[in-house]
Amino acid sequence: MFTEIDHAAAGKKFGIDMRPRTVLIFGNPKLGTPVMAKTPLLAIDNPPKALVWEDDQGKVWLSYNSADYLYKTIYPRHGLETPPNYAAFAKVLSDITDEATK
Repeated sequence: MFTEIDHAAAGKKFGIDMRPRTVLIFGNPKLGTPVMAKTPLLAIDNPPKALVWEDDQGKVWLSYNSADYLYKTIYPRHGLETPPNYAAFAKVLSDITDEATK
């Protein structure tokens, strides 16, 4: 976990009330940094993020871009091919999000 951005807390400072909305920025610098060093514009889409948010009924959700989206949409947008560790990243992402929602 690199950092989190609490949008509701930021809005409250300016008199704007909103339900909880927190962006979590995470990743593995050992894996992500070499790719961004070769392709600097990838940094606009990377590292991965997740949004923890509450809807109007009070239900809490976890939203994030899947590994498929990252490697089949984002990477090609930057002229990159799907890396060989794709399946491993997909499993880690699945495990993390499954654990986070328990």
